Amino acid sequence: METHHSDNSFSTANTATTSIHTSTFHPLLSIKFKMLFKTLVATVFAAASGLAAPLTARDDPFFAPSAIWQYNVRNGAISSATEGLVSKSTSNNGNDITTLLTFTYPSEAEGKQCQFAFYLDDGATLTGSKKLDLFTSNSPAPGPTSGWGPGNQRNIHLGRLSASLGSFATWDATYNTYLTEKTDCKAAGTTEGFELVGVYDNDVVSWNPDVAGPRIIYT
Repeated sequence: METHHSDNSFSTANTATTSIHTSTFHPLLSIKFKMLFKTLVATVFAAASGLAAPLTARDDPFFAPSAIWQYNVRNGAISSATEGLVSKSTSNNGNDITTLLTFTYPSEAEGKQCQFAFYLDDGATLTGSKKLDLFTSNSPAPGPTSGWGPGNQRNIHLGRLSASLGSFATWDATYNTYLTEKTDCKAAGTTEGFELVGVYDNDVVSWNPDVAGPRIIYT
């Protein structure tokens, strides 16, 4: 049977020892200890407040794409679009769709740090793996085309994102620091092309560009 006699004895001895130390504690050391304790408590509360703070990315200024195009990976056609769409399916005869993005840097971003972000509101569509790959393009899409030439001009694989409704996507992995981390913003008027691509065989991500989708945040 478990007993607690030894614990009580230790507690009594410990109390006695504490009394001895307390009675011989130098007053100056006691004051320093109290000040240190108050500082520690303040630090803990400050850290807790910081952890509870909302994500600041929602409040940071940003600019949205100046143009959005849908690209058919089977026939190379580029179509103008009123919605963002990335779709892959095993039953669409290879007519998967990626979204080509053109960003035009505003004067407000000059001299600041830029970073890519992707946001979906609750009204967006998100099925399948809920993942997106982000690539740079050699140049922005030139406009609608009915077939091959110039194609999507896919270039550097920047990273892979996990999207969710009502929040910003998070990076599963980044393969390049450009815009996946804070990067010097380009001069006003500079245009850049990017491509958002589905990851697995049956994925759909669609959004209203007026309220959601890709953006470049500048701070």
